[in-house]
Amino acid sequence: MNTDGKIIGNLVYHAAVITALEIGYAQLTNKIMKQAVPKLQLDGYNMAMLMLDTGLAIATRDMLVKQGIIPDNILK
Repeated sequence: MNTDGKIIGNLVYHAAVITALEIGYAQLTNKIMKQAVPKLQLDGYNMAMLMLDTGLAIATRDMLVKQGIIPDNILK
């Protein structure tokens, strides 16, 4: 596989991991705090919740990679 294909494949992999973790954190927030899942609107509450979910997802992904639970890149 050429270099561009590897970059695109790894990009899709990273996007899928972050998205899955983000959805998980949004659902967890919904169940624990009994609040609605954030919507893609430009008000303060929804933007803060989206940033929190995204930040937690990125931190969790980094932790899982450092512990060797998931690979950093699937195509080398």
